Amino acid sequence: MAGQPFVLWSEPFDVLDPLRWREIDVKRRTDYAIVDLEGRRCLKAHSRDGASILISPVGFDPSDHKWLSWEWRVDRLVEGEALRLKRGSDAPARLYVYFKSAGLPWQKRNLDYVWSSTLPVGTVLESPYSDSSKIIVVESGSAALGQWRRVERNLHDDYRRCFMEEPPPVVAIGVMNDTDNTHSEALAYFDELRIAREPFVPSAGRRPADELLEMDD
Repeated sequence: MAGQPFVLWSEPFDVLDPLRWREIDVKRRTDYAIVDLEGRRCLKAHSRDGASILISPVGFDPSDHKWLSWEWRVDRLVEGEALRLKRGSDAPARLYVYFKSAGLPWQKRNLDYVWSSTLPVGTVLESPYSDSSKIIVVESGSAALGQWRRVERNLHDDYRRCFMEEPPPVVAIGVMNDTDNTHSEALAYFDELRIAREPFVPSAGRRPADELLEMDD
């Protein structure tokens, strides 16, 4: 739309701003820190039998600003991951988008984009903890361990596929890795989160926005 910025919101993770990001403990904690990794400043997420999530309030209409992109890298996968079950519902890297709905910020209806240890890219399933959370696998397995991967998603289309209706406003973004259910360890890095009106130029590792292959109820 005319007059609206191409990029509405961005997070380069040069610093972990406490005025922007709030950490919510789930069970014990994930260690989050800004680090220099091979000449690149980014967010490190290291979980050892624990889970907490970083949440940033950000409000926008996903019908106008449809495109969410980010870069992430996983160096250690979750052993024993089984995302369909509570006892195995951990992932080495997750990015949440929360939509206006009932509940506390981290309980609202959400899309949970994950790097899965085992499930194929394109898998979509309901969280074993809540039917308000839909898990979308956008990266999988060990083939790209230790490599930066770029993801770009159309939030409007993903929400419609998952919830079968038009999306309400977005209210927050969250990043996480967790190992509290599997009692294991995971290591990941996040960088260059962006919300934009239009997609960016494709780059290595980008996943198409319509890559939803399987839906589990």
